[in-house]
Amino acid sequence: MYTVLIADDEKIERNGIRQLLKNEIGSYRILEAANGREAEKIIQENKVDILLTDIRMPYVSGLELAKWTAERSSGTEIIIFSGYHDFTYAKSAIQYGVQDYILKPVDPEEFGRAFLNVRQTLAEKKERLNGQKERESFLNQYFLLNYILSGNPSVRTEASAHIDTVDWDSVRYMILLERSGGFFEKYDGEFQRELTGVFGDQALCLGLDPDQLLLLVSGEERDPVKDAEYLSSWLRRTYGGEFYMAVSRKISSEEELPGAYRRLDELMEEKFYHTERFLFCESPDGISGKILEESCLTGMLEKDIRNRDAYHIEEHFRRVAEKYSGDSSFPSMYVKFVFTRIIKVIADSSPMADSRDMENIIEEMYRSSSVDELIAMAKKELDRFCQLITEDKSSLKYKVEMTKDYIQRHYGDDIPIDHMAAKLCISPGYLSMVFKKEAGENIKQYIRNVRMEKAKELLSGTQMSVREIGGHVGYRNMSYFSRCFRQQFGSSPESYRRENQAGTA
Repeated sequence: MYTVLIADDEKIERNGIRQLLKNEIGSYRILEAANGREAEKIIQENKVDILLTDIRMPYVSGLELAKWTAERSSGTEIIIFSGYHDFTYAKSAIQYGVQDYILKPVDPEEFGRAFLNVRQTLAEKKERLNGQKERESFLNQYFLLNYILSGNPSVRTEASAHIDTVDWDSVRYMILLERSGGFFEKYDGEFQRELTGVFGDQALCLGLDPDQLLLLVSGEERDPVKDAEYLSSWLRRTYGGEFYMAVSRKISSEEELPGAYRRLDELMEEKFYHTERFLFCESPDGISGKILEESCLTGMLEKDIRNRDAYHIEEHFRRVAEKYSGDSSFPSMYVKFVFTRIIKVIADSSPMADSRDMENIIEEMYRSSSVDELIAMAKKELDRFCQLITEDKSSLKYKVEMTKDYIQRHYGDDIPIDHMAAKLCISPGYLSMVFKKEAGENIKQYIRNVRMEKAKELLSGTQMSVREIGGHVGYRNMSYFSRCFRQQFGSSPESYRRENQAGTA
């Protein structure tokens, strides 16, 4: 709905214009001013789309009002009514950006033509503005996602040359959401609109892949954990089922965004160890394990030992050790029970273990006089166990190369990590850790990059339609595919194809 201001010192003239507006298509919010000064006040207090003004009024003339409006409200289109036939007035009106100059008495047909032109001008402006906002939004998502994933400060510098990045510094925490089955592709636009109802304009969604979405939330007063708990409950009610969620601690500046994402990516791997848990929150000091219950921590470590997962054994033992060395509230006998149980799990998982040696070690641990001594003894046995089970580097590289090869051959299909892990006879968590360590990026990022590069290849080298290409590389929702492509390369698939063809012509 457009807002129209009628400025004329004669009531009968204003009523006449009102009557003419009733014949125009559309609905309008109509305001009135009896002189130029009143009109200026109304324009200051309202967003006026169309100003219909007489040229001769008390205090401020129509020409003066037109000039004042053009200087302060560039989005307002102006039509002047005048009983003066002197071209000087019309010339001045043109200088002030007046859309039309209609002589009195106003002819209804001439008014209809002028008003139609004004509406068309406003519609074109709106279309250009929306297009500009859309381009800025695409560029913002493109640069922001690349900065978060790469951590390269030069990306931020390049972004500031193209867009306003002030909103980057207002992000106060992140939530990494995950749900299998291509959920975020299937519910692409709908899901983001629904999230707006939850967070208002304080959240930005960045799609990472069909199964993952990164939510960036601003607002100093917001509490990450409380928001995440509410969001988790809302998601269950709205869509059914559970979503995995990794929640960052508070972020104070945009420089922290890449590090916060890396920690969330690592925190999300806890789902491999706690199939009954769906919400993982980073503690204020950044050590995510400290927020987990004691039983969860030791349970994770025991599972690592049984899975013969040397990478996670080291990390999770460090967390267990930190917990008990820094908290004197646990009874000494209970702490000894926890660490001797770890030794028993090692014995059960090691075919080379000597039961008598293990009994001697456990007895010695119960005689220890401090937690630090107890931890040192347990670590010594864990180091021995890890030395036995750690594979040589070439074997790890082989598993990573096998995973890459599988992705290269099946990039158009749904590729669950647990499916690939089963083929390699290792746990999903272990595969995820090894792949990231060897390849420098996680498996989901690698899949996305393979799909996007293949899409580029098909756009430049075939006559396949964009829809066909999206389906070929594993995307069923074309708007989601286009958004992912723009986030990856900064232009739409159609634009990339046109630019590529122009460059090779």
